[in-house]
Amino acid sequence: MSEENQETPLSKQKPFSHRLNKLIAGVSEQDKPPTEAARAAGYSESYSRVDVYSTLEKPSVKAEIERRRESRMAEANIHANEVIGTLVSHLRADLGDILPDNPIVKQAKAVGLSHLLRKVTVKEYFDKSKQATVTETTVELHNSQTAAKQLCAVMGLEVAAAKNPYDAARAAYERLLLEYPLVEKRVVAERVGSVYGVEARLLYE
Repeated sequence: MSEENQETPLSKQKPFSHRLNKLIAGVSEQDKPPTEAARAAGYSESYSRVDVYSTLEKPSVKAEIERRRESRMAEANIHANEVIGTLVSHLRADLGDILPDNPIVKQAKAVGLSHLLRKVTVKEYFDKSKQATVTETTVELHNSQTAAKQLCAVMGLEVAAAKNPYDAARAAYERLLLEYPLVEKRVVAERVGSVYGVEARLLYE
């Protein structure tokens, strides 16, 4: 007998159990393969390897997974837009627009380099040896390459670190089993194994 109750009409659907909620969160919010998500949620090993796929196919569970994934994508998009906007403003910041009368800033503005100025420090002190007031100016430049690198990372322009081939194959295998439950596991394992260069038996045994 399955560890989850039989599916009920969506209009009469009761709140998901704590364990089922953890399973749904693992799949939809943490991108875990079904078997791994089921184990983490506290299901038995046999349930995690077999019955979890039937649970995830239930209309109410599928709808909840889809809802959480859409919500997660919407939140990620808002966050990404905020980060991108901040980094772009850093790239375009120009001290020349803030301190237009400072001699150093004015000179940098004249040659088109004021946007690279991060900080201008002016220090005045009395030099006893010269018996005169001395002015020292220190200029610190923006590291625009760092801002550009961060912006590339947010926009997905950097290559992510490669996954372990077996882990990638296992994730693909379990995802395909969920999408094509009528296809024999051995056939799916052989196809996935040929793509990722791993032995098929390691996936379905």
